[in-house]
Amino acid sequence: MLGKLLKQEAKSQGKTILGMYGALAGASLLVIVLFWISKAAGGPMETIFMFGCGVYAMTVIVVFIVNFVYLCFHFYQSMYSQQGYLTHTLPVKTTQILHVKIFVSFVYLFLTGVFAVLSFFLIGFVADGVTLGLSAGASVSVISDSLEMFLQQVSVEFDMPAAVFLLFVLAVMMLGCLDALLLFFAGSSIGQLAHRSKGACGIAAGIGLYYFSQIVSVILLMIGAFALFADARDTQAAPWAMGGSCLMLAGWAVVYYMISRIIVQKHLNLE
Repeated sequence: MLGKLLKQEAKSQGKTILGMYGALAGASLLVIVLFWISKAAGGPMETIFMFGCGVYAMTVIVVFIVNFVYLCFHFYQSMYSQQGYLTHTLPVKTTQILHVKIFVSFVYLFLTGVFAVLSFFLIGFVADGVTLGLSAGASVSVISDSLEMFLQQVSVEFDMPAAVFLLFVLAVMMLGCLDALLLFFAGSSIGQLAHRSKGACGIAAGIGLYYFSQIVSVILLMIGAFALFADARDTQAAPWAMGGSCLMLAGWAVVYYMISRIIVQKHLNLE
């Protein structure tokens, strides 16, 4: 039953999410086509290409925001609104329903970021190849060489292997997506404790949680920075600071998750 629930959740959310992925792919293709035309025709087409780049940038932002808002709205509708009555009649534990929704939402939001990065690199790959008159393989080589030079510089600046830096970037992306979702889920859950205007109370709770977490995080970061830079060389402090940031994001994810879990288990109060 859990597998069916996972499949159904992915299918119900995927109808909208996949449409937004299509919009991102369309914007990427538009920029690539306009770039080819501008290089061939020149003149006014270069201005149109710049306009296309603006459309692409706005599309990336809109796709990410729309996907995030939709995932949060879907969670609220299927867990706490009238639709939640049907959700909670399923023959699975309430916590399993929560886990499925968190997992599917996280995967879709993380893939949104991954596809945005891949589309950016695809545009760069095409632009490098056309501008320099390179073949596909040579264009990939130019991009990979540039990336390798950047990673080498990072390794020297922060005194860490390039692989560790890449893992840090990946961890921050994943934890950032998870934190953003769980923050809203926790706020929505707290809102269910109210007797009326549960949605508005959930938004207010989410905003309150956000500001509280930011204040605490800044205080902890200031304390950690003072301790690191007072007792360690700068090159030693950077890896510790990066690791501490990941631990802090993970810690807040646990806090938000526990809030949602406790309320769903013991204080479920549907509209």
